[in-house]
Amino acid sequence: MVQRHVVFFTDLSASDRAELLGHVQVFLAEKRFEGCGGFAITDEVRVTIAAQACLLLLHRETDYFPGLLTILVYPLTYMVEEKRQLGEHVWEEGTVSRLGETGRRMGSLVLSWGAVKHGAADPSDGKNVVLHEFAHQLDFENHAVDGVPGLATREQQLCLERSYEKRVCVIARG
Repeated sequence: MVQRHVVFFTDLSASDRAELLGHVQVFLAEKRFEGCGGFAITDEVRVTIAAQACLLLLHRETDYFPGLLTILVYPLTYMVEEKRQLGEHVWEEGTVSRLGETGRRMGSLVLSWGAVKHGAADPSDGKNVVLHEFAHQLDFENHAVDGVPGLATREQQLCLERSYEKRVCVIARG
């Protein structure tokens, strides 16, 4: 099912595929899925989301997104009421459409199935809502919400910093 619904899977090495499938099994055992807006959760939905989310866990000691309990799935884009601060004393209220969202204190993550399927089918377009929202979950692990996942050792931190510096240098050189 993963190979059929998640295009990047066949590009992984055999050992990475095996590791990913192991993560998917644990993820599916630990997380609850709920359909919203009349959407029915199927094995295809669960596995497609889990495989994409668990890609972020490859080669990393993990606790499987510990702050996350439930994945809420809408069939398509969903609407939420939102208040946004535009200036010091200026607020805007209204209804906005979303493809996904998560929060540190929510305990849940929300996804649009239409966006999930699109991300699984075209990994090169840079618009994968599952990777985006689950990357936020990794960021929440160290309670800093600073764009850096929790890293176990100082060596891992230095490696991430060196990797970031190399990317900045490449971008600066253009």
